[in-house]
Amino acid sequence: MKVGAISLGCDKNRVDTERLLGYVVQAGHQIVNSLDEADAVVVNTCAFLQSAVKESLDTIFEVRSHKNVKYLIVAGCLPMRYLSELTAADGLKEADALIDNTCYDRIGQVLSRLEKGEKVVLTGAEGRAAGLDRVITTPYHYAYLKVSDGCDNRCTFCAIPAIRGGYKSTPIEALVKEATALVEQGVKELILVAQDVTRYGVDLYGKPRLIELLHALTELPVQKIRLLYCYPDQCTDELIDYIDAEPKIAKYIDMPMQHAADGVLKRMNRRDTQATLKDRIAYIRSKQSGIAIRSTFMVGFPQETEEEFEELISFLNEMRLDSVGFFAYSKEDGTPAARMKGQVPSAVKKERLKKAIATQSLIAEQKAKAVIGQVVTVTYDGIDYDKQAFYGHTERLCPDVDAKVFFTSTAPVEIGESYSVYIEKTKKLDLYGRVLGSKK
Repeated sequence: MKVGAISLGCDKNRVDTERLLGYVVQAGHQIVNSLDEADAVVVNTCAFLQSAVKESLDTIFEVRSHKNVKYLIVAGCLPMRYLSELTAADGLKEADALIDNTCYDRIGQVLSRLEKGEKVVLTGAEGRAAGLDRVITTPYHYAYLKVSDGCDNRCTFCAIPAIRGGYKSTPIEALVKEATALVEQGVKELILVAQDVTRYGVDLYGKPRLIELLHALTELPVQKIRLLYCYPDQCTDELIDYIDAEPKIAKYIDMPMQHAADGVLKRMNRRDTQATLKDRIAYIRSKQSGIAIRSTFMVGFPQETEEEFEELISFLNEMRLDSVGFFAYSKEDGTPAARMKGQVPSAVKKERLKKAIATQSLIAEQKAKAVIGQVVTVTYDGIDYDKQAFYGHTERLCPDVDAKVFFTSTAPVEIGESYSVYIEKTKKLDLYGRVLGSKK
């Protein structure tokens, strides 16, 4: 059978999709990239926010409209969160199969049952260890390594614990084995992801073991290891010192802060205050390696006053973070925040989101302009044919997340290799330059 896949949502979902595709190949089926070619399509859904649920449903309906697609398999967070609704008499009739992420190793069985005319609902299986034959969907020189699933943080706005369950770390030995297989496929940069990488190992070993994991991974012939989603209260001096000192660790830390007003942070059930956040930022910036800081913030959380929102704006202007993502609070069923009084009107959330984005955009543009005239090391990721330029990322920019570096070269360049690029100009947040000399 010819099988296609669409992965929605976060990069943790991407890893799940890549593992599922590996099991598709093991079962003797062929992977295709076009809906026009596919006999079966897996939509690995996201249900973190209601906007993500809508995107998932829209994608499902779009796939179902393709006449060539015989079988539609809905996987991931949507069936994990809304299984009873999807399987009800008036549920999701478009799906031929519903499976959650514990069952991806049984995708061959699912496809066989579909060919026999069965409708399939498969959830809650034990599954076996994650397969090593992942089908990488990123450019071959970088890949995501998911170190855990679920979350124990219990932020009042977040549905992840209800969807994915408690924090479940993958043992160090298994991650090293998976990383070794990725490196053997040509991966040069490993991007570690989890809902919270800083708590890696607590459930297995009784204490955080992220540094031990990183030490084991640096023993591999990999060029860079990047950390995403490091919660501020667990960004210890020891971890920051390790990032600063270890050459193979990218000088980059994604530290979701969510807000800067103490009252909002308390209602969110975050363990930080504005003072502790500033302390972490100051310690990171005290390091000589120049670690870039990325974060995410939410506006319009229940009871957020105008004064609390302005605290956030002042925090952004004072801290001048390198890269920031924003989103408006979404009222999610089953979360404590959804039951709070003082829900902020949609129009107010939109205005606050607009102002927060504009504030950080100005900061980011100023930071980008400060790089003009400098030479930076850029890993070549791909070609933008509209811009007639190559593009890539630096150690301080995460691929698929942050701004890009566009560049030209008079000599041939090889994807996945790194080059010295002289920055000549900026456009919004992106950098533009030209290659100096040969690859590094």
